[in-house]
Amino acid sequence: EHGVYDVPAMIDHIVQVTKTPRVSCIGHSMGNAAFMIMLAMRPEYNDKVQMFVGMTPYAVARTVMNTRRRLFIPYVLKLLSKNKNTNPTNFYRRRKINPLVGLCWSFPQLCAWAIPRIFGSPVDENYWRLIPVLLGYVPSGSSNKNFVHLLALRNANFVQYDYGTKQNLVRYNSTSPPAYNLTNVRVPVSLYYGETDLLVGIKGMEDQVRALPNVVKTIIVPKYNHVDFLLGSNTREALYTPIIKDLDNYGS
Repeated sequence: EHGVYDVPAMIDHIVQVTKTPRVSCIGHSMGNAAFMIMLAMRPEYNDKVQMFVGMTPYAVARTVMNTRRRLFIPYVLKLLSKNKNTNPTNFYRRRKINPLVGLCWSFPQLCAWAIPRIFGSPVDENYWRLIPVLLGYVPSGSSNKNFVHLLALRNANFVQYDYGTKQNLVRYNSTSPPAYNLTNVRVPVSLYYGETDLLVGIKGMEDQVRALPNVVKTIIVPKYNHVDFLLGSNTREALYTPIIKDLDNYGS
């Protein structure tokens, strides 16, 4: 739904308000998946996009997982799938009192220990000071269905949501979900990956570059993990300056 409805609606609104026929888009993590889904499912939006810049693009996200991760993910999928409510739950909704924020304020070293094991080693030693700020907004507005889909992409190609054999037959006329047609993503694409990112590995990076027909640039940012793209102290030099150059070169 993010890719089929939300992103196109935002682009249409920007085009209407600014009277600019085409826009450039920048995405982080699952924002890349939403953008790729939009052009795969609604290729007419290639005409409204000048270029796309993807930071740690969680789309074709296959990565080599250790044994603990391989054993853990099926249990998480089973737990999330038990809740059939696909609207944001209390866990995902922004609240005045967020228990995750309180936990990280009270036990900062616990969060500092957990983050590298989930996202990869950070570029900054003092990144944990910003974690409570980040948790004040993330994962607000998400849903169980969204996380089930994202976790499933780690073990599969870039495919649509898996509703199970019976519902897949009804929705897709196939027992398994079909792959998104990434050859429809015709706009120039610039991709930035993190060297220590545990969510988007080298395998996923290589697969994604091969799947997209118009990748103009691929950069591996040294020492960056998945959240350093949001919390890193040197993002201006490592990201923003080269991204602006990309927009100047390909987005005008």
